[in-house]
Amino acid sequence: MVQQDEQGNSIESKIQNVTPTLPHLVDLTSKCVLIKQLTTEILQKAEKDLNFLTDPSAEGMKSQLANSFIQLRLLNRKSNLEKNAGKLATQEAKLAMDRIHLQLQDLNYMKNYLQREIRKCRSFRSIYQKVPLLSEEEFLANAPEELKTQLPEGTTERQQHHHRMLQRLNYEKEERLRLQEVVHNKLKRKMELGDSILAKKTKIEQINKEFETFLKVKKKN
Repeated sequence: MVQQDEQGNSIESKIQNVTPTLPHLVDLTSKCVLIKQLTTEILQKAEKDLNFLTDPSAEGMKSQLANSFIQLRLLNRKSNLEKNAGKLATQEAKLAMDRIHLQLQDLNYMKNYLQREIRKCRSFRSIYQKVPLLSEEEFLANAPEELKTQLPEGTTERQQHHHRMLQRLNYEKEERLRLQEVVHNKLKRKMELGDSILAKKTKIEQINKEFETFLKVKKKN
């Protein structure tokens, strides 16, 4: 019985209308068609002549049919080998794709990590940004020349700005150290003067006591 699909079309006719693309499938299809033709021809002749199968003239067709079956088995074996090879190649390609996918995930993770770190760095506020600095005009007017050198040509504006900020910070540091030394010396001088004044005050008080004692003695006499 010929099988049919839902539209009533013969499934066998559909299979015959499929055009194979792989070489071994083309060979298999052509060999199946040849076997079908030979089988149909032999059956038709056997129906007309019951002694046809034992007739010597049928030996050629039977031999050709047998050879076709042998070739069909060889082609089928070759098809299975190629199918297995295709599966292996597909599996290897899938493994390679999985490795590439994992590498891509690693790269995306690293990319996201670096982007987060960059955002942290850009949003980071260093302590130097809270340090009150002299204006750039005052810096250029008062700083020594070795702290005002420019970067060579070809540097970016951002690099120039960073370099100038480092110069201003270094100048601020030197000025603060100098002023700290001045304050330290003045405090030291203040302490020395305080000690001197205290010693003189003590001496004056001692003289006053002696003078008062002298006056009391004179009054008694």
